[in-house]
Amino acid sequence: MNTTFTQQDILHYLESYDQETYHFHIDFEHPYFYTAGTRLTLFADENRWAIVFEKSGYSTGNSCGEIELAYFGNCLVNLKSGIAGDETTSNMKSVILINATDLEHIDDGDFTELVSNSKDKIKARDILLTLEHDTSKYQAKNISLRDYDNPKGLVDFPSLIRYLDEEYPAIFRATDEELRTCLPSDLPKLMHISQWHQKAYYKNKYLTSPTTYAVEEIGTKPSDYETFRMIADVLVSRDTTKWKPTLKPNNDWRNWPKAGSM
Repeated sequence: MNTTFTQQDILHYLESYDQETYHFHIDFEHPYFYTAGTRLTLFADENRWAIVFEKSGYSTGNSCGEIELAYFGNCLVNLKSGIAGDETTSNMKSVILINATDLEHIDDGDFTELVSNSKDKIKARDILLTLEHDTSKYQAKNISLRDYDNPKGLVDFPSLIRYLDEEYPAIFRATDEELRTCLPSDLPKLMHISQWHQKAYYKNKYLTSPTTYAVEEIGTKPSDYETFRMIADVLVSRDTTKWKPTLKPNNDWRNWPKAGSM
């Protein structure tokens, strides 16, 4: 299949930093976000391509359970903030799964971020889910509960959302409509990728004078390892059988222990 973009075009884009006012790379260890589930979704036709990275988890900044969606591609739309008079753009959108009010309702005190044993339900996407208080169920999933400021040994909010994500993955993944928030509605979806090998990578832009700046590159470039070279090949060919990774998947949150830690 012929396309108007190449593998190198995609890799170059993934290693750039100034496409939007606020451009975010794939980030498994953001200090204000306890990652739970992650997924990539690929879209393409002969002229357009897009990758949507999603991660669910507990946002300490917003005090809620949410999905963060980061968009990459040559056809992105709807990137403005939506605030009147604000012309800034961003490749990130958020979907609230469990709002702050509902989490406050199950809190053991004055927002301790611990689940009260007297509560038995939590609402996610308007669906009531049963709260699990048996800590052995969390231990069986290698979910370590908060060990500080937790004298009762209660389930903490990040651990709760990680547990619920694994018990109810369909609720904690973006819908097709949510995935397409910043995409043309007619862009064909090629595939979901639920397991892959990821290396940390981002660029830090900082001022060197009042009028000039420099960019510090940190981590491993997407073009330097198999995962994104192969993803780019799938997008160019639109052949999903080309996704044949040999690197061990590591996108499970347990492999990224700094998530949520300042």
